[in-house]
Amino acid sequence: MIWCLGMYASGSTWLFNAARAAASTVQSRPVAARYAETLEALDGLDETSLNIVKTHDLPRAAAAFMAAHADKILISLRDPRDAVASLMRYMRHRFPQALERVEKSAALCRQCSADERAVIFRYEAGFTDERASFDRLAEIFSGTLSEAQRAELFSASRRGAIEARIAQLERLPTMLHDARSGDMLDTDTQWHRHHAGRSGEVGRWRAELPDEAARLVEQRMGGWMRQFGYLP
Repeated sequence: MIWCLGMYASGSTWLFNAARAAASTVQSRPVAARYAETLEALDGLDETSLNIVKTHDLPRAAAAFMAAHADKILISLRDPRDAVASLMRYMRHRFPQALERVEKSAALCRQCSADERAVIFRYEAGFTDERASFDRLAEIFSGTLSEAQRAELFSASRRGAIEARIAQLERLPTMLHDARSGDMLDTDTQWHRHHAGRSGEVGRWRAELPDEAARLVEQRMGGWMRQFGYLP
C-alpha cells in the first residue's frame, strides 16, 4: 500500500493522481485508489491490487492502520501560512477552522516524516510542475519511464487538463455533490470544484493573512516550521 499523506492545500491531490498514474504505467499490478478520513473508510482494501490511499489528518486508529500497512509514505508539505491562506480563499474557511485543519494535518506529516518509508515532496520546490516528479514516483514503484511515457504523464497533469476534468464534474458518474457546502467532488480523482482556478502562488500569505493571523500561525506551529525550514 502507498500512503499519500498531505497537509491541506499542499498539492496532495496532484500527488495522489500522479502516483496512481505512474504506478499504472510502470507496473502490471492493478491500481486501486481511494480517499480516507476514518478507519471504516479503509475497509475492503483489495489485496490483489496496489492500493494508493490519500489522507490528511486521521483519527489515531486509522493512522495506526496506515502506518502498519504502508510500503511507502508520500508526504506533501507546504508553508502553513500559505496553506491557511489557501483554505480561506478557496474553501471559504474562517481563519480558526483553516488553522486547525492545517495544524492537525501537519502534525501527522511530522509524525511520519522520520520514518524510513517516507518520501517528502515540498510544495515550494515545485513538484507539481516538474517532469522529474514522475521519475521519482516511478522509482518508488520499481520502474523507469521512457521519454514518451514521461511526456504523456506530465501532459495529463497540467493545469489545463485538470481544469477540463473539473469542468465536466456534473456529468461524471463518480461525481458527489455536498449539499451543505455546495461543493462538487470527483470521487475517483478527488478533484473538487474548488480546485479550479487556483494559481498555486508561493508566499500568498504575505498579502492575504493579516499580521496578527500570520503571527498566530507562527506561534502555534513554530516548532514545526523551524523543523522543516519555514522559520529560522
